[in-house]
Amino acid sequence: MKNKVEQDEFKKYLEEARTWESDKIQQLQGSKKVAWIIASVASCIAFMAISAVVLLVPLKTVEPYVIRVDNSTGMVDVVTSMKEGKTNYDETVNKYFTQLYIRYREGYSKELAEEYYKNVGIMSASAEQQKYSAFFNPKNPLSPLKIYGDTGKIKINIKGTTFIKPNIALVRYTKEVTRGSEKPQLTHFTATVTFKYAGKSKMAETDRAINPLAFQVIEYRNDPDSAPIIKPDLTPTQLPTSQTQTVIPDPIPTQAPEPVADTTPIQGESR
Repeated sequence: MKNKVEQDEFKKYLEEARTWESDKIQQLQGSKKVAWIIASVASCIAFMAISAVVLLVPLKTVEPYVIRVDNSTGMVDVVTSMKEGKTNYDETVNKYFTQLYIRYREGYSKELAEEYYKNVGIMSASAEQQKYSAFFNPKNPLSPLKIYGDTGKIKINIKGTTFIKPNIALVRYTKEVTRGSEKPQLTHFTATVTFKYAGKSKMAETDRAINPLAFQVIEYRNDPDSAPIIKPDLTPTQLPTSQTQTVIPDPIPTQAPEPVADTTPIQGESR
């Protein structure tokens, strides 16, 4: 009887031992399965992160640019290149017409005075047409026709153009004034130009050829940056110096030439 009881207890013990071992095996298998799931998810995340970095590498570019400093005035200008895109092309077109207007309005020579006068009228709104017409009138003592006459010439060199607003340009430029055999006078100026495009306005075919986009200056302001500078007359025995001499241009004491254009406002824009 005693042996039978011991055998029953031994069998019960073995059964419990097998159950414990089965639970442990199942637990290990479950832990292994969870570990593989976590490892797989982590691997997927790491792969996606690496792929994202690889895809972003071509988008990271280094764009060098050149900063130009004017030795005379200290003005800083960033040299840029035109890129594809509506905004950049618009800015380039605006710079072109603004600088062209400055050359026409501030430049001078007796041979081109009539052409410049006409082009300024075509590219100006009514208020600026009247303002420039009064300035250019030979009766005005400050008119280029009186000051520079037949021998004087003004050459315009654009130094840089920036935009305060999309339709307001700030143009820095120099005037190089020559009179016959006299030494050239160099003066720095800054012009503020407010403009618009009147593309649907009625214009003559000849005027449209000069100003195809109907660029119109509605306000113009011109301010000097420095006094006139005499360019040194360098000879083989003379070295350039860093000193400059300021000179105030005197009007030529000659009779004013006949006006090259009508002093009434030029009809360059549809009223």
